[in-house]
Amino acid sequence: MDKILKLREKILGKTVLISQSVSVDDPLSFLGNTSENKAETLINRIIAGNNWKASLLRSQRKDIFKYIVSFWEKSIFSIPYKSSTFKGVNLAKRPFLSPTGLVENNGFAFAEQYRWDTFFQNRGLILIGGLNFGLDQVLNLVDVFEEFQRIPNALVTPFLSRPQPPLEIFSLIDLLEAGCNSFKEIAYAVSVVEKELVTEWLDMGTGKQNQRQTNEMVEKFGLLTRYEPHDFPLLVGCEDGKDHNWITVNYGSDYLPVQLNSIIYGILDRLEQFYGSEKWGNNNEKKVFYVNLKEQLKNDFQKTFWCDKGKWAGFRNYSMKDQNHILYGDLAGEIWPLFTKIASPEQASITLENLRQYYTGDYGLSATSLDLRKGGSIENEPLGQWQFQWEYPNCWPPLMMVAAEGLKNYGFQKEALEYEKKWVDYIEKEFDRSRAIYEKGPFDSRLSVAPGLYGTMKGFGWTIAVYLWFLKDLAERNLLNA
Repeated sequence: MDKILKLREKILGKTVLISQSVSVDDPLSFLGNTSENKAETLINRIIAGNNWKASLLRSQRKDIFKYIVSFWEKSIFSIPYKSSTFKGVNLAKRPFLSPTGLVENNGFAFAEQYRWDTFFQNRGLILIGGLNFGLDQVLNLVDVFEEFQRIPNALVTPFLSRPQPPLEIFSLIDLLEAGCNSFKEIAYAVSVVEKELVTEWLDMGTGKQNQRQTNEMVEKFGLLTRYEPHDFPLLVGCEDGKDHNWITVNYGSDYLPVQLNSIIYGILDRLEQFYGSEKWGNNNEKKVFYVNLKEQLKNDFQKTFWCDKGKWAGFRNYSMKDQNHILYGDLAGEIWPLFTKIASPEQASITLENLRQYYTGDYGLSATSLDLRKGGSIENEPLGQWQFQWEYPNCWPPLMMVAAEGLKNYGFQKEALEYEKKWVDYIEKEFDRSRAIYEKGPFDSRLSVAPGLYGTMKGFGWTIAVYLWFLKDLAERNLLNA
């Protein structure tokens, strides 16, 4: 061992390669100068008001808000560009919020910037006034595309082998609607979103070997796309964001995912919104182009994904291998069409009933449905050394946010708020018990969380963001109990 260290010292002039976070201007300075100031500002922005009830609600939650600020302070990093980190070479040029920060004794952690986590984390940051920090995180992502022609799963080099769900334009519209005035940077980021759309996701005719959209696919399914063909199905799951699930293990890239194509529709919709605004893109030619493309995708989507078969009536992923719907209860497939508004009102009503009947527990919504496995396409757990965390009985915060906002898009305010309330109550009770906030949890009090491959991580970036989003919504509607 000493000889190795001496050799490395002789060749590189150092033995330890890992770069540490460097000091920069505090990205959380918009909240205050001290941890105490930040916690106080944060809780006042989430639960506003000078009346006795607001004061009581804030005092009841002081500890959890102190925890949130403490976690943020420990999980924000600014690492020199292209320097070595625990998992590879850092590709983020600006400070970023990691899902977990570092873990004691260099244990397993998510200490990098992750792609789809960024959207949900930004939702929390934008809500409380962190517009500049939120924009910096999006710019980190799009800068990587400009250099590598891909926005990877996470902003370290080993993750360049696959992307994650493309949600950058959703963050950019959130920033604009919140009053972000860094228009030059936003316009640049939107242009990168467009480049990635037609090279990564809508890739027919690009000449790539592993095309998502083959000629045969386009002829039969039109604009619909899929995850990139990978030899190892876990990589398909990583592209999906839900990295350990039964569908990707069984079907790999040989299926058309409802979630991904809903998101592509949402991208087209927001590009139409951006270029249709006189204050933003102000380009009617592009607006009309995206309107037409959006309508074509909607027609292809409706023809392929809506299933009328018995208890599986709803949006279902489509197997290209079997040329049929995958009869399986996938929460993401149910709710993303409502989030991006590609569902009809009638379809949204059926989805609402599906959520009630097949996914709802007293904490939240299960990632998949136990009842819809029976008699369906995947009745038994896949064999092999898998640990399925994006499955029953786990409840995932990002899917709770997608579900609640999707329901509101179709007028189901009461139902959405009920889901928000029961989930917030669970998070607060669990915090009182464990003094921590976790990546995932069970959807029902009678069950325990399935830990999956790496256990249940503390932190946690997107859980905090969804908690803040729901809590503010409930507070503004006077639905919190003092």
